[in-house]
Amino acid sequence: MRDKIIVSFLLLFLSSAGFCQKEKQQLNVVFYNVENLFDTIDDKHKNDNEFLPGSEKAWNSDRYYQKVSNLGKVLVSFNSLELPAIIGFAEVENTAVLEDLIRLTPLHEAPYQVILEEGSDPRGIDVAMIFRTDKLTYLSHRAIPASTEFQTRNILYVKLMGPAGDTLHLFVNHWKSRSGGEEKTRPKRIENATLLRAVVDSLFSMNPSNRILIMGDLNDEPSDESVALALEALPVDKKPTSGELYNLFYKSFEEGKGTLWYRDWDLFDQIIVSGSLITKKKSTIPSINPPAGYILSEPWMLDPAEAKEPTPFRSYAYKRGYVGGFSDHLPVYLVLSY
Repeated sequence: MRDKIIVSFLLLFLSSAGFCQKEKQQLNVVFYNVENLFDTIDDKHKNDNEFLPGSEKAWNSDRYYQKVSNLGKVLVSFNSLELPAIIGFAEVENTAVLEDLIRLTPLHEAPYQVILEEGSDPRGIDVAMIFRTDKLTYLSHRAIPASTEFQTRNILYVKLMGPAGDTLHLFVNHWKSRSGGEEKTRPKRIENATLLRAVVDSLFSMNPSNRILIMGDLNDEPSDESVALALEALPVDKKPTSGELYNLFYKSFEEGKGTLWYRDWDLFDQIIVSGSLITKKKSTIPSINPPAGYILSEPWMLDPAEAKEPTPFRSYAYKRGYVGGFSDHLPVYLVLSY
């Protein structure tokens, strides 16, 4: 009897101390358009001449390594205790620049795997992803053509297994830019969105509860036709349901916030998720609670020369040339709880 009491006491103690409970995890999921992360090596298959030694921009090793260091500073700033679990990128030239980014910055403190598929963009800029292999397990990936009519960046589709044995379907995007005019280029972004929606519909047809996470520089606002109608990304409401997509940045857009500046703030960088990730049930794993996305905007990430309206501090500023900043975009992120 005495032995049973002792065993019961020990079990109670261990349980209260947390030894019998799984530690809760919060994984940061980030997207960042890093604005022309090019190395200094001439790639004969790409139009990368703008970012080579001897070019008008005078791109060189010092400026490249400064850019890498600056981006690393941003990417370790989301959580002082934990490096991001997933980072999606736009405007990277190749796998090598991401390997430098990991190796030469504090990101090297976590084991990251790089995923990049070369697209058909004439300048050679691609979307990519890195993820922590100590937090997530690689399942598969493939590049999805974002257009049937013109050269553009692919959509990167990655499947990862989360800590709870769940499957995450992730899509990294960089839709057609507005260069040449918003109205003229609008149909191309609608095509990008329509092709992505077809893939999403196929996942929902297999299982309406599939966990889908779409991130990227969409070059449109959350209320524009490509995002709101073609992709069918809804504002987050009180009763999100499986089989629907919800834009975690709709509220930020309505509040006038943005991730890049052109005469005014635009919110082109967004994260959109399936309703299964923001259900109100406390037992749901993984979940995004509160159902919100965030913009990282530290004072040191903004251009000190733009006192009236601080804007993203980029590498090259209009009329001022090289200024040694970060990117013309601010990164966005969410917190995934397990």
